[in-house]
Amino acid sequence: MRLIFIIIVFISSMPLHAQLFANYPISNLEPAELIVTYTLQYQEDSLPPHFTNQEDMFLFIGKDISLFLTRNAYIMERDMRKIFTEVQLQEYVNNKPQYPHIKYRIYKNLPKGKLTFTDFVEPNRLKYIESLDLFNWKLTGDTSTIHGYKVQKATCDFGGRSWVAWFSPDIPYSDGPFKFNGLPGLILDIRDSRNHYVFELLSIEKPKDELMIEYLEQEFVETTKADYFKALDAFNANLASWARDNGGDANAQQNAARISIERNNPIELKRK
Repeated sequence: MRLIFIIIVFISSMPLHAQLFANYPISNLEPAELIVTYTLQYQEDSLPPHFTNQEDMFLFIGKDISLFLTRNAYIMERDMRKIFTEVQLQEYVNNKPQYPHIKYRIYKNLPKGKLTFTDFVEPNRLKYIESLDLFNWKLTGDTSTIHGYKVQKATCDFGGRSWVAWFSPDIPYSDGPFKFNGLPGLILDIRDSRNHYVFELLSIEKPKDELMIEYLEQEFVETTKADYFKALDAFNANLASWARDNGGDANAQQNAARISIERNNPIELKRK
């Protein structure tokens, strides 16, 4: 039942009916020079019993711009571009694709010196922009090795959490998963002090063929970071009502209410 509800939420975030099958205008920003894959393990519920979710994430790094999103969202989006009829959509759903739980996308250095964050929060696609300069890193002398890469330890406080990062000066990209950036090398591993959010490197590869970092020209409602979180909190608090209004039966509504309670441990505890 939980999976079914997640599917409903994800499908609702995509353009419906005729728009669902039409390609949105796409801006090609620049070619990706690296594809970095992380696994994210996260504890969305801070209350016992603890359940850990997991999702693989892509970081596409170009010369000036990067894009961070879930692997499943990236694959599904490209699959959906091949769908033009309701029959094709039903066949696709029947094949049980891997649905992403996380829907946000993060563009770094778009616009220059800024970070663009997009997400779907029923009923709108929201976008806000903030500075890239979010982190006051403290470098340490600790070193180690991850996947054969020499790494150095750095720490910072962000979003109400204390973070430990391991970055590689040998990979000259000042980038990393989620919003993290600003170190003299690519972040290969970063986690908060309670291990509620853990990003671990899976692989680094160069695209075999040209792969463009794309920006979908969807109809976003531009907002502030504070108002985005207000909208997200309001949606999560009313998931049961949303499930009812979208045809969910009693079980779906109960499951939605449970999910609403579980979503008490976001990655950014402090939103300023």
